[in-house]
Amino acid sequence: MTKTMTEMEKQLLSALESLQTSYEQQQQAWQDSYSSLQHMFEATSQALTHSDQVCQHLSSQVDSLRGQVESLSRNVSRLMR
Repeated sequence: MTKTMTEMEKQLLSALESLQTSYEQQQQAWQDSYSSLQHMFEATSQALTHSDQVCQHLSSQVDSLRGQVESLSRNVSRLMR
């Protein structure tokens, strides 16, 4: 005996297939978003590391210049006496 699907069963099957497709698309969108966020995080981390190195270098230069200015100031002060 061959059993055929009723119209309601066909509609339910179609709805389930549609839900499955929608879920798969949403899952892919989440995976794409996660991948994008991960890439942005890595790029930001690298940029922050670089900025930190630049700031450390600039800080060293400022310290060096401060020392030079203090030394010049002492020398000028001695010459003015």
